[in-house]
Amino acid sequence: MAREWSGIDVLRMDKFLFLVRQYVAAAWAYFARTGWEDAEPLREYLEMLGAGPLSPEDRKVPDGMRYHVLDIYVDELDRVDEPRSGKVPVEVLLGPLRRLEKESPTKSVRERARGALEDERLEDWEGGGVIDGEDGEKDREESGNGEWEGFDD
Repeated sequence: MAREWSGIDVLRMDKFLFLVRQYVAAAWAYFARTGWEDAEPLREYLEMLGAGPLSPEDRKVPDGMRYHVLDIYVDELDRVDEPRSGKVPVEVLLGPLRRLEKESPTKSVRERARGALEDERLEDWEGGGVIDGEDGEKDREESGNGEWEGFDD
């Protein structure tokens, strides 16, 4: 894939990036089902990400692939643990992103990794989320039905 990256047409690229998203989502869903307690498979998965798409030193991995994984990383984590159960080992999961932010030779990759690490949704897992009232639901600016309703005017 890395060798042919620049020659892939748009439709195939979209399908491939969707496959990457599904792979990351399936991994997070698996770890969520196990209660994030299976430390060895989680460590191996994060090592695989760190040696593959999130590798700072492997120049065969196209930056476009890194950008995509960085863009979906927190999105898919948010989707699998929307209620913020508190079981997610956020610091462990952010390890590959922190490494990429520090060690990538490409400034734009470091900036994209920093942006992913500064995602405001991560504060919810780290105890910085705002709790609304007695029912304990997170205070969100969303409508609550999970659908995007456009930009506020």
